[in-house]
Amino acid sequence: MDYLKSLASIYYIGIGCGLCSKEEVIEWADMVIEAVDNPPIELLDISMMSKSKIDDVERKLFELCLIQDEENFVKLVLSLILEKIKQEQLPIGKAIRITTRLLVYTGLSWESEYYDLYSFDDSYDLAIGGVVQNLPAEVEQEFVEELGAFQKYFNEFKEMYYIVLRQETIK
Repeated sequence: MDYLKSLASIYYIGIGCGLCSKEEVIEWADMVIEAVDNPPIELLDISMMSKSKIDDVERKLFELCLIQDEENFVKLVLSLILEKIKQEQLPIGKAIRITTRLLVYTGLSWESEYYDLYSFDDSYDLAIGGVVQNLPAEVEQEFVEELGAFQKYFNEFKEMYYIVLRQETIK
């Protein structure tokens, strides 16, 4: 398995749905460039794209990525969303919107495994507007519980990440 291309795929999907910023992708590219002997030219290009549009960075990531099993990459991205929520790096309301974008972006929004996650966007908006009986905090709790099913994929992401960066231990 080409872990670098798999990670590029995760960052490509992440930047497309709004989970990753352009700066995060450039920072990742810089770390990989330092860690590997012969970095791909696409990573070198990404590293120098601080003044470029996010769409240009996304296109360059696409050139590098290898999306063979998009659904598995979606599961990995969902695990990253959950991890960012746990580390308080991502507000739950924003995570709900990112998850919806992710599922629409990848065409999985109507699949039975993901439909409940997809529907949280409407539930959250209705709770915030006071249209439904649920409080926003209740919807947020249910969302995090639903995302919990994807927690097991985070170790796969960490393993790829540390292999690519050639770090000996997985934290």
